[in-house]
Amino acid sequence: MATKTSSVTTRNRLIARLLPEGMTLRDNVAGWLFVSPSVFLILIFGIFPIFYAVYMSMHRWRIQKGRFLGLDNFTDVIGDWGGAFLFIIGFILLYCAYVMWTAAFSDGRKEERFLRTISAIPGRLLGIASGAMGAVILVFSLLFSLLSHTDETGIQQSEAMLLAAGMVIGGIALYYGAGALWKHILEAREDPPVLLRVMVAFVVMGIAMYMIVVGYTRMIDLGHEDFLHGLTITFWFAFSSVPVQLALGLVLAYVLFQSIKGKQWYRMIFFLPYVAPDVAMAVVFRVVFSPRDNSLANQVIGIFGIEPQRWVQEDEFFVNAIFGLNLDGFIAGPSMALISIVLLGIWKYVGYNAVIFLAGLGSIPKDLYEAAKVDGGTEWHLFRHITLPLLSPVTFYLAILAFIGTFKAFNSIYVMRDPFAGGTVDVASIVVFDTFYKASRFGLAAAQAIVLFFVILSLTQVLRNVFEKRVFYG
Repeated sequence: MATKTSSVTTRNRLIARLLPEGMTLRDNVAGWLFVSPSVFLILIFGIFPIFYAVYMSMHRWRIQKGRFLGLDNFTDVIGDWGGAFLFIIGFILLYCAYVMWTAAFSDGRKEERFLRTISAIPGRLLGIASGAMGAVILVFSLLFSLLSHTDETGIQQSEAMLLAAGMVIGGIALYYGAGALWKHILEAREDPPVLLRVMVAFVVMGIAMYMIVVGYTRMIDLGHEDFLHGLTITFWFAFSSVPVQLALGLVLAYVLFQSIKGKQWYRMIFFLPYVAPDVAMAVVFRVVFSPRDNSLANQVIGIFGIEPQRWVQEDEFFVNAIFGLNLDGFIAGPSMALISIVLLGIWKYVGYNAVIFLAGLGSIPKDLYEAAKVDGGTEWHLFRHITLPLLSPVTFYLAILAFIGTFKAFNSIYVMRDPFAGGTVDVASIVVFDTFYKASRFGLAAAQAIVLFFVILSLTQVLRNVFEKRVFYG
């Protein structure tokens, strides 16, 4: 009897250790039963589609499941794995440059330690690249010199061997020199000068941008050009609309938060576009941005002396069409057709952002504004030093949701896109749909969707790391 009681007591103690403080086993079971429907729905409609997309991406899909392809579909999407590696390393170095830049003007010891840790990375990377390239050239030069017998070829090979030997020696010196610099910085009693840290940050940023451009160019040359260009268009769509949405939403909320007559009606009117159907709004905006001379958009820009534009049918870059420039490539930005869709997104989500910002403004204590006014603070000082910092959690939340939403946008873009736009509005989600529906390449479409998923996941993590430290939670 005593043994049985002792075993029961031991079991109860084990259960008590596993459960949170103050919770019984019955409470824990009841809690899991309460959330089990939500967990089941998340597993079925959230987690299962992701794993099934991974399963689809490994096969050639037509009407029936085809043979196992492994990573061939991903190779068709990415094109060049070496270019993808350069692209990823470039973004990592770009983040390192950002940390270096912030650490150069910060007193935080965490950033200083990170700066000191990665201060040798650019030099060591250059040393490895130079040494490896020189070694390869040296080996091939030796082989060609043994196979060739002409004097002219021998002179050329000797020059190449000298250059390669110099690259190898320089790479070794650069590698160990960067290590010595790292050790010197670690052992230094005083922090390195701000100018030196800024210069290192610029060097790392230059290397990162070069690796990003080279890697992405190699991927486009060998991979699925439409999808990779779609990622670029998605980038411009997101970064052309989200900052404007947040800025206008904040200004609108700040105005509606003041004591004005009928502000409840204004709030309702500005929120209406968010609840309107996407397809209906896209059809209306397609009429507004019609290429006809008497369309509403052309009549508005005609007031400022701008010639009528083709809008949704215009594949010319926006800056070239409006300002008469001659830019090309990524730096030219979005097309005129994509700007039309960006304006639709701004019109739809500004009211939603304003309502959320209004909720955040209502949670700020009025005593802070009164104390600041007593100390002589102006309206700009109140907005800059009280409103913006205390609204940073709301801004961070809206920014994350907005960027995720723009990278997944489909309905309005699909309705507003026009064949005359030449694919300049085909974001990544549109390309995935065309690959799946029109080309019937289901495995390739699944691979594209997974790549887009990881792009969104990576972007969300980067935004969280960059902006969350600037959020003031009180």
